[in-house]
Amino acid sequence: MNTQANTAQQIIEIALGLMIERGYNAFSYADISERMEIRKASIHYHFPNKSDLGRSVVAHYRTMAQQGLNQIDQITSDPREKFTLYIEQFYRQMREAKFFCLCTLLAAELPTLPECVRDEIQGYFREHTAWFATLLASGQAQGVFTFGGDPTIKAQSVLAAIQGAMIAARAYQDPEHFRTIALQVCSDVQT
Repeated sequence: MNTQANTAQQIIEIALGLMIERGYNAFSYADISERMEIRKASIHYHFPNKSDLGRSVVAHYRTMAQQGLNQIDQITSDPREKFTLYIEQFYRQMREAKFFCLCTLLAAELPTLPECVRDEIQGYFREHTAWFATLLASGQAQGVFTFGGDPTIKAQSVLAAIQGAMIAARAYQDPEHFRTIALQVCSDVQT
């Protein structure tokens, strides 16, 4: 990878951390400049404006999240195990790296975000809803999950509960809080 691509990737990773720490509206190019010890003009070279950077950061996060879903799908075909692995993946990130779901955080800021950033966030939620809908439908067909109604609506409900558990864990500053709630959500759909 060339130096310019390395610099752009470093900028994205620093911005990702800042966005998780502070949100989109509370970080600036000056914060990145300070952490990387580069001039703001160098950041503007790669990302002419903050919306370009924000879109790139969320797109990068979506790619990482999709890789996580693909990894789960490769590990097992059992719907219960997939659900648990999803929870454990976020729990481990929260516990070990103090890493939080970027799209969960930014969803609260959605009205104030540039359209290109909103589109990426909404894409993340569509992807995770579709993954859960497939998971729930498969589990229902196998007789391991039970719920009424459409799997997509149930997937939205499950995802909302998991995202809410993340927010609660952040409020309590305790990843265990997330894990306990999310595992209960998983248990609630099992037969």
